[in-house]
Amino acid sequence: MQTRNSLLRRARTLLRCTAACVAAMAIMTSATACSSPRIAGRAESEYQASDCELAYRSATHNNSRAQSGPIIVRYLSASQSAQDWQTVAAACPQRVSEGVIRSAQAQWLAKNLADNISQTYTASATDGNALRRQRLDGLTALPLSKATIRKLALAEDRAGSALQLLAAKGAAGATLTASDNHHAAGSQLMSFAGNTGDLRQKEYDISNLLANTNTATDQSTGLQSSTVSIVEIDCALEELAALASPDNTVSATDDAATSTRTEQMLVLVRLITGHCYEAFAQGYPSADFAVFADSSQQ
Repeated sequence: MQTRNSLLRRARTLLRCTAACVAAMAIMTSATACSSPRIAGRAESEYQASDCELAYRSATHNNSRAQSGPIIVRYLSASQSAQDWQTVAAACPQRVSEGVIRSAQAQWLAKNLADNISQTYTASATDGNALRRQRLDGLTALPLSKATIRKLALAEDRAGSALQLLAAKGAAGATLTASDNHHAAGSQLMSFAGNTGDLRQKEYDISNLLANTNTATDQSTGLQSSTVSIVEIDCALEELAALASPDNTVSATDDAATSTRTEQMLVLVRLITGHCYEAFAQGYPSADFAVFADSSQQ
């Protein structure tokens, strides 16, 4: 009898333990069910790409389409790519050089494709809203450090002085108008820097220009081209090097500031793109081996 009672007590104890375990598991399951499960792809779908990322995607896509296929498709793709790359240069601080050079290349490609289909490429340098500018008219400030702006002013002034000499010597492609525009851009840039710490010089070393007024050898790449084209590409690459300098520390702080920064930088980007494009027009090679090899050595 005692043995039977003992067995019953043990059975009841085991049942109570089992019931307690089942109850605990039910509570845990309920709590887990209340938590929000991760929905596959939700975070990805809610991600908002930046202007920089969107422009870069479009630029690379159109750049690829411009390399092969029907000529009209290539022309339209090159034209769009030229715009996209400028947005990349203005909105992506780490891609300024790539954006400027790629835009100039795309514009040069579009111009040559347009010639083949009896069209006129309209990225005029005289329109303030065009993809190329000769001066900074209308711009009142730049989101750059004063040290960087002074370097930009120096590059413009140096190019203006070189073209002034070459025009006086009757060098092919050199004009006093281009010289004046470079000098004007340099003065505009210095006004943004508060006209302090001016790096511009009244005189520059002109010995190489005097010895090579029509054609010269690019000291960075060893390529031979027209002297005017080398002056223009040197100006563009000197400015891109200044923008990549650690001195350039000014950055936007909110969405409104970012938008303003992009708009201001776009004006400067179009000025530098204009120098790069002019170099191509004056005979400097537009291929990657020339411009990007040169850029990497600035």
